[in-house]
Amino acid sequence: MKLLSDKVLRKNFSYLFVLQIANYIIPLFLFPYLGTVLGSENFGRIMFAQAFVAYFTLFTDFGFNVSSTKEIADALGDKIKISETFWNTMFAKSLLLIISFIVFGAILLLFGRFREDSTLFFISFVNVVSAVLFPVWFFQGTEKMGFITIINTIPRVVMCLITFWLVKKVSDYNLALLIQVLSTFLSAILSLALLFYLRLVIFIRPSIKSVKKQIANSWHIFATSLSSNLYTTTNTIILGLIAGNTSVGIYSAADKIIRALIALLSSVTQVVFPRVNVYYNTSKKKCLQFVNQIVYAIAVICLVLGVGIFYFSDLIISLMFKTGEFMKSAEVLRFSVLLPLFSVINGVIAINIFITFGLKKKLLNIVMIGCVFSLTFIAPLVIIFKENGAVICATLTEIIIFILLLFTIKKSNLLHES
Repeated sequence: MKLLSDKVLRKNFSYLFVLQIANYIIPLFLFPYLGTVLGSENFGRIMFAQAFVAYFTLFTDFGFNVSSTKEIADALGDKIKISETFWNTMFAKSLLLIISFIVFGAILLLFGRFREDSTLFFISFVNVVSAVLFPVWFFQGTEKMGFITIINTIPRVVMCLITFWLVKKVSDYNLALLIQVLSTFLSAILSLALLFYLRLVIFIRPSIKSVKKQIANSWHIFATSLSSNLYTTTNTIILGLIAGNTSVGIYSAADKIIRALIALLSSVTQVVFPRVNVYYNTSKKKCLQFVNQIVYAIAVICLVLGVGIFYFSDLIISLMFKTGEFMKSAEVLRFSVLLPLFSVINGVIAINIFITFGLKKKLLNIVMIGCVFSLTFIAPLVIIFKENGAVICATLTEIIIFILLLFTIKKSNLLHES
């Protein structure tokens, strides 16, 4: 069995790859401009606001991007079941959105650090609404990624052009963020419109019982994602609280590059997850072999990219941000070279082995250990090494999780059971 021999997988990976380019690579052309025009401090303000709001995006997702994708993939051909999953998920996400907004508003009222940039935070919160409305999990489950690729990519391109046109001075950071979030919101609305226009679902009234079940099925995935987020997004928050917005700007300039690579490579996980479940239902051994092929391919790609980033970090940053304070980002980039390798492979193993083989509790325990490690050492490392400390903490955490994942797989004897 060859990984690239499946035409459906190749097509869906191509679509999702383009989608991730729109989400992460296109903004990489924008961020250098924003960094130059806004300066490292105001650029850091935007990054801090987005990192903070990411907690609420995570809460409203609640693991549905995995659990609902799996349910829809398992129900292919059954429009009634698919529609039930769609409406129950959307209703559950809407309830979580209301809770999120209440908590979000309370934080802005109670804490001066957030209140002083309240406009920026409110603008950033639009991304949470967009995440609730954008049913990417539906299109992943039905393996119809082509439907949303164009309507997500075009607004991103337009957003970049409008930003270059309108954002001209240091004080335009609110406008810069507004343009970004509106493009995401437009993509979400268009994707929903397309879904209904093509009549991919029929209306089925959500029930409280079904919504509770939907949330219960996603609990372990959410808890795992939350723990994971505590050692990724929280690094930016802690860095901002301890070292200030300028350090966040320097760190984010490098981190955006790394996260773009991670997102692109993680597209593999999103594309193959429905197919892994199909293989699992027919042959667990075939399923594991398929995942192994993916892991080995990603490892080779990440190692090659890591070597390139390490030796050309100064050139990369100088080409993107020219000179000034952002040149400090080159050192951050060098410290980040191992992060894509362990982060992407951990994601592939976690989703395609631990979730598929019913090891959700063990996965949660592993990620919790990583979370505790990160929360224990992030502040001391940031105090000592500033921006580099955040990267060191993230990389060490991913390495620890990787070791624990392999140890658990070996201990579980999955291959012998298959």
